[in-house]
Amino acid sequence: MNQILRKRLSALTVLMAIVGLLISPATGFAHGGEDHSDQKPATVSKGTNMIVHVGRAGDYEVVIKHAPLEPDKEVVARVFVNRFATNEPVAGAKAIVSLTTDGGAPVELTATASSTPGMYEVKLPPLPKGQYKLAARIDSNGETKTASLSALEVAPQPVAATATIAAWARKALIGLGLLVTLGLIGVAAFLIYRASQASRRERITGETAAA
Repeated sequence: MNQILRKRLSALTVLMAIVGLLISPATGFAHGGEDHSDQKPATVSKGTNMIVHVGRAGDYEVVIKHAPLEPDKEVVARVFVNRFATNEPVAGAKAIVSLTTDGGAPVELTATASSTPGMYEVKLPPLPKGQYKLAARIDSNGETKTASLSALEVAPQPVAATATIAAWARKALIGLGLLVTLGLIGVAAFLIYRASQASRRERITGETAAA
């Protein structure tokens, strides 16, 4: 392999490495998950805009999902109860959700079992703006376990335009990354073409000199 071709292929290797780095963050936008941990701060489930609280009650893992809470509006939340070790849904349990403000008495809400094993539903009543301590008590097989979860936030929600702008910006960033990637692929193809042309010219020149 002649020296010019080796230089072209080295440049191509660098360009393809850059392409790989650009593609990795772009795909990161499309994926997301939830930890399997004792307790963690509330998160927003990507793609659904649902608030997610995760906690542990003894051998159980409790996950509570609900839409963003606005003052004085009722919201239905879903409560998922699983075995912590195996993720096996726990059906037939009694799930009590507790809300407490600083200095106030706890408000206990009984969740209703759904048709899906391990999933329960509870109505969060209209609440004033503020922060509430969130807990869940699980009664199953004669045992009672309690999980302390992340704080429940009740606050006016930003206008929908904010979410629209954020979604547009994310799509624009992904589109820009794809354009740059395509551009680099084009440059790589051009370098390969130039390398092959140079190699061909050298071969022809060598054959002419030999003749």
